Amino acid sequence: MSGGDTIPVNRPDCHDRWVRGWPLWLRVGATLVVAVVLVGVLSPPWADDDADAIDWIQIVGLVVAVATLLGQVVFDWRGRQPGSMSTPDQIAGAEQALREFVRAQWREEIEIRELDDPAPLPVRWRITGLPVMDRAERIDRPRFPLNWLGVGRPRFDGRADRMPEMAERFRQLTRRRLVIIGAPGMGKTTLAVLLLQELLDDPRPGDPVPVLLSMSGWDPQGESVHQWLARRLRENYPALRAPDFGPDAALGLVRQSRVLPVLDGLDELPDDVRPKVLAALNAVEALILTCRTPEYRAAVEGRGGGPLAGGAVIEPRPVKSADVVAYIEGRLPAGQRAVWAGLLAAVRRDPDGPLAAALSTPLALWLLRKVYIDTRTDPGGLCDRAYFPTATSLTEHLLDNLVHAAFATALPEEEQTAVRGHPFRPRRSWDPDEAKRWLSFLARHMTAEDRDYRWWELHRALSHRWVTLVGGVTVGLTVGLTVALFSGLMTLLLNPATMPGPLVFCLVGGVVGGLVGGLTGGVSLLNRSALEPAYADLRLRGPVRQFAGSLAFGLLTVFLVGMVAALGFWLVAGSGELSDGIWFGLAVVLTGGVIVGMNRWVTTPLTSAGPQTPAVTLRRDIELVYGRSLIGGVTLGLTFGVTAALLPGLSGPGPGAVAGVLFGLGGGLVFMFTFGLKGASSSYLVALIVLRVRRRVPRRLMGLLEDAHRVGLLRQAGPVYQFRHSQLQDRLAQ
Repeated sequence: MSGGDTIPVNRPDCHDRWVRGWPLWLRVGATLVVAVVLVGVLSPPWADDDADAIDWIQIVGLVVAVATLLGQVVFDWRGRQPGSMSTPDQIAGAEQALREFVRAQWREEIEIRELDDPAPLPVRWRITGLPVMDRAERIDRPRFPLNWLGVGRPRFDGRADRMPEMAERFRQLTRRRLVIIGAPGMGKTTLAVLLLQELLDDPRPGDPVPVLLSMSGWDPQGESVHQWLARRLRENYPALRAPDFGPDAALGLVRQSRVLPVLDGLDELPDDVRPKVLAALNAVEALILTCRTPEYRAAVEGRGGGPLAGGAVIEPRPVKSADVVAYIEGRLPAGQRAVWAGLLAAVRRDPDGPLAAALSTPLALWLLRKVYIDTRTDPGGLCDRAYFPTATSLTEHLLDNLVHAAFATALPEEEQTAVRGHPFRPRRSWDPDEAKRWLSFLARHMTAEDRDYRWWELHRALSHRWVTLVGGVTVGLTVGLTVALFSGLMTLLLNPATMPGPLVFCLVGGVVGGLVGGLTGGVSLLNRSALEPAYADLRLRGPVRQFAGSLAFGLLTVFLVGMVAALGFWLVAGSGELSDGIWFGLAVVLTGGVIVGMNRWVTTPLTSAGPQTPAVTLRRDIELVYGRSLIGGVTLGLTFGVTAALLPGLSGPGPGAVAGVLFGLGGGLVFMFTFGLKGASSSYLVALIVLRVRRRVPRRLMGLLEDAHRVGLLRQAGPVYQFRHSQLQDRLAQ
């Protein structure tokens, strides 16, 4: 779909200004709420006795159930129709918001990665000579005079320190499709990020928003490229799900080619998937793709493979020794030039030696900076060929010392407060040896799964028996002791003369029953299948209109179940006036409606919701799972108990109020510890406990990862972490 295409929109029929915009289910539900309340409170005049009145209440309740349910089904069905898409204005607003989010996100990330401090390394890039590219006429417009060394070949020469020129050359490509290949450590991702920054900082009319996405985990056979891109946009940028942007702004952005995917890590996909991915990417109008050279060539030449249609493929040239010397000299602190004179002379004297060969990649130069320059360590030993006979041995030495150097440069504890906002300093003090051991464990875990660290999949680092044991004991004991404690307290308050026997019985029974129940069935709540973090923002935010709309939605949604359950409960009690039962039902509906409405409110992103990060997604999932479970259980329990106590016909004000409070608190805790354990954060916390006991990870694992990101060992890709370089991950995993 081209950028000028419009997206069809469903427009509700409007009969007058008062009901304009009201969906069908809302109008039907509001009308029937009034009808049931009137019938229940006034009692039908044609009913001879209370039994007839109850029969009529049941009939009206059935009508409410059917009508409201059908209205909701119709509403949901209409919302799922293909035509139910965001309007062009909503998509334009989403595009502008996405551009601002991506710009702010990568401004900070580039600063942390030190990609432009003080200037990028001048890596030179050119069109590849490998047979992995489409025909020249489909890539670039003809240029004269033709290069006599390669007649008809497109040209794409550029340098990483001259990004405006590279961005302009990218815009001149016929299809605006660029593939960046090269050996490990040559700066493929760095070039993609710098190009993304340039396209964001200097946009041209009609330019799409460049968004960097990791390709890890995508299978084009199970999910089309448009669906996958839209899903990743919704996951990484929750603001696109805000009501102001319509039903599905992310999919609209993708289909209208308003997003330029910058796809990193094709080489991280399985061998048999890469050719299918290349074929699927032909449906995207413009893109930037990175991949290692052998993997890309195998994908193009393999079974079912082929070059990316209209895609220019570029590869780097080795870094010149003069650029290496200039890079090092430009980053030496004052007073250190004499210490580095021997190494710089060795690079100039022997440009083909192991030292110069090792430092001919951007990765090795960055490692040299972190391990030797930033720590002010004498680099003289690097020139000793007896210790470092090859370029590989020297690179491995730098990789082995990187973690220690990164955390050893942390400021003393008394100086941490003054620089807490500094992007290159860890917020906590870590023992470098322990940090390396912990990161090595995570590197092995990530290598076994894929290159991404997803905190909600940490349980995959454990065997199933560990999850079963810890999860079962946690669930069973927590639920059993909670039930036992509140049962004993209720017995104590209602009949103190029977103590302490019932209390001891409750506690013993709670422990035994909890262990047995947890080990047999409670562990099923910890599902090892794919868990996704939930979105929630419990801060007071958003317009009053959105909050009121969420509450109205909750009240009307809960009305059906709440009234039926409350009236049924009241009828079973067999005493009291019918009007009391109606009021009891309305109290239940009010409580449940507020809970549902609040849940909808906190899980609906605002247009200002920032990009997802690992720490943010973990915190929000914990807030939603445990906060919602606890508040919901306590509120519903208190409502049932206190309302039954205050209205005549059940237990009476005194005992009923006590029972209601205890039932609410106990039920809320049980609800939280059972249903709450179905959340992604629960699986993470159980895995964290087990791994901490086994000394595999620190207690504050997320804090370690945040600091590793701040010192440049990790990089953020939306809600996941990745090691900055695959070579670092592979070396740690050994």
